[in-house]
Amino acid sequence: MGRTLAVGAVVFGGVTLLGVPLGLLWWLIAPRPEATVTSQGLAYYPLSQTWFAVDGYYSIMMLVAGLVVGYTCYLLQQRISHRHRLDLRLATLLGLAAGTVAGSFTAWGVGAGLDFHAAERALALAAPGDVVPAGLTLRAHSALLLWSFSAVLQYGLFEALMLRQSDKAREAEKTAEEAAAPQEGRPSAA
Repeated sequence: MGRTLAVGAVVFGGVTLLGVPLGLLWWLIAPRPEATVTSQGLAYYPLSQTWFAVDGYYSIMMLVAGLVVGYTCYLLQQRISHRHRLDLRLATLLGLAAGTVAGSFTAWGVGAGLDFHAAERALALAAPGDVVPAGLTLRAHSALLLWSFSAVLQYGLFEALMLRQSDKAREAEKTAEEAAAPQEGRPSAA
């Protein structure tokens, strides 16, 4: 029980930490939307496609990260389970699900946090009517679940494939045993 909890905690921590480089990557590659300075603050209308591109970059990164992390965690879990004769599937899956949610929030915080001060400085120096970069922000909060969704889906698909293969192997073994059983009981015709 202690080993399975430790594996789940390691998966959770490792996957959560992956949010830091993902947030940095989002900050580096995502376009910066622009906003117009008014006397009351920033005006975000009319919305440009850049606002949607920011969410799109984040979403695509999280989907790809989920596929890679789900596949990697499943393979590592299989290897460790076979080596130590432990069933680590549930602990790994729970650590993966919780870690990807925490990692998504970490990536969002890192990306938006790195842009926060630059956007605040640009706003402080701007006069009403100026157009300034607004900084990264995630408007589609549902994108925070994409990493978890794709990772758990990938992990589950591999588990289903492995269960299907083991079922087929058991059926083939059972068929071979049934075919050999009647021949053992028959007397030889010599």
